[in-house]
Amino acid sequence: MTDNSSFDDLFDSQDERPQRPRRKKKKVWRKVLVVILVIVILGVLGVGLYLWNVGRSYDNNANKLTDEQVFGTKRADNKEDGGTNILLLGSDEPMDQVDVNDSRGLRSDTIMVMHLPESGSKVQVMSIPRDSWVDIEGHGKAKINSALSYGGLPLAVSTVSDFIGTDLDHVAIIDFEGFKALTDSLGGVSVNSEQSFEKNGYTFTRGENVLDGDEALTFVRERKSFKDGDFQRARNQQAFIRGLTSEIISADTLSNPKKIQDMVKNFAPYMYVDSGLDAQYISATAFGMRDVRPGDIEFFTSPTAGVGTSSDGQSIVNVDEEELKKVQDAYKNDTLEDYVQNAPESHL
Repeated sequence: MTDNSSFDDLFDSQDERPQRPRRKKKKVWRKVLVVILVIVILGVLGVGLYLWNVGRSYDNNANKLTDEQVFGTKRADNKEDGGTNILLLGSDEPMDQVDVNDSRGLRSDTIMVMHLPESGSKVQVMSIPRDSWVDIEGHGKAKINSALSYGGLPLAVSTVSDFIGTDLDHVAIIDFEGFKALTDSLGGVSVNSEQSFEKNGYTFTRGENVLDGDEALTFVRERKSFKDGDFQRARNQQAFIRGLTSEIISADTLSNPKKIQDMVKNFAPYMYVDSGLDAQYISATAFGMRDVRPGDIEFFTSPTAGVGTSSDGQSIVNVDEEELKKVQDAYKNDTLEDYVQNAPESHL
């Protein structure tokens, strides 16, 4: 994939674009997949891990990456900033066909950072546009998504850390099969659609729709059926996340140990996480955030200053450096909730 590829094309289904040879190691990052990890960490795993078998199932099935694979050899465990920062990535390529030890030549087309405050109150998730023009160590100015191509996962991690002005504590990756497995393990997810539309043989009506895994993928990926394209697709993704979160923390789910265990068993094999994101850590973290509800997860976009063109002709997203300093201070001082409440509307 090249830097000049359309962001919209990344979300289009395969039958809407020319077929191209697929390489075994190719992977593309997807925003909607990444968001599911927020739900899992705060919902399924945290609440369900009071069952010993659930914790064991997660630890046995989730794919653990070594610190060197994720953070490289320069990681210093001396972070003193408040709160926890987790880098979330999603892949539409089966992760079991990806060599995580050699991700050079790839692009991370969606990047999100989840912040868990020490207070255990609201959770913030910041999306970073893939074309954001930033400094990448050893390579000068470039699109932030090219860090993965230049130096693998460790360089991508360090670049995002520099961007938010503090260290990342953990990294998690999921692929499309995990997305579908989680949806289907819940018996479907009830989603409220603002508009009616048809796509891939599926019909979505205005109002409530109960979606299985395949239907959910179509619902969150479609944009061409709407006059405002990506904007409505973003609203549909938010609607699905609300429905998924509500389903996970519903009484029917939380009071059903087998349902929770099946969820984790079916979903964990599609997760790739750093070694610290084990059952014990997630359980303890989620217990401290046990009062968080769907409405307490706040999404916003990193500060941008419009689109532009680089000196070598690339289409880029300029970073609002002054506003970014405020974001960095908020990450460092564990005051991201306050920032989101007062951020310019254009960044939300």
